[in-house]
Amino acid sequence: MDKDELVHEIGTMLLEDEDIQSSGAWKHLAMVVQFMTGTTKVNGFVYLSNGESVPAAPDNFDVIKKFRELREAMKEPGKEQWKAALVRIDDASKRISIDFEYDHPERWLIVPSTVKQMAETLRPAE
Repeated sequence: MDKDELVHEIGTMLLEDEDIQSSGAWKHLAMVVQFMTGTTKVNGFVYLSNGESVPAAPDNFDVIKKFRELREAMKEPGKEQWKAALVRIDDASKRISIDFEYDHPERWLIVPSTVKQMAETLRPAE
């Protein structure tokens, strides 16, 4: 599977995920995947039409496998692989965009002490 197909499949998996869908009628989704030593984490936020941000994480852990496949598909000889990715999806258009972080994966790290700050940092521009 090539990179574009993997991105499409990841987007579909996130859009169809039961836990993400149960967060309410959202307009935007921002999901971060982090590859850290010994662990991989996927979490983020849905942004509701009233502007509220709600923490969210996929229920389907197969999406982690797809992120791993994407990471491998993007691997270039002699270069570091990306360590984190930020996936944004607009619900109305179903448009997906992904940004990759190669050097500073903590840039998008979502932990209890950074939840409020990251909800604003990852909020899509209207």
